[in-house]
Amino acid sequence: MKTVKYPNKLKEYRLNKKLTQKDVVIKLDLKESENRLSRWENGIALPNVLNFLKLCRIYEIEPDKVY
Repeated sequence: MKTVKYPNKLKEYRLNKKLTQKDVVIKLDLKESENRLSRWENGIALPNVLNFLKLCRIYEIEPDKVY
């Protein structure tokens, strides 16, 4: 079965802000490791709406600029 990928610019925006994945995980208050953020950045999974909006705030971007 082929895995669906969700292309996005999350990693690009994080790097532009000079943040590590760990920095973002802390800002999002995620209990898991950076694995979840990595899956979002690689298009393997999508963040829920709340985390998506938090990412937009952290990266100072409009929601329509992510995908």
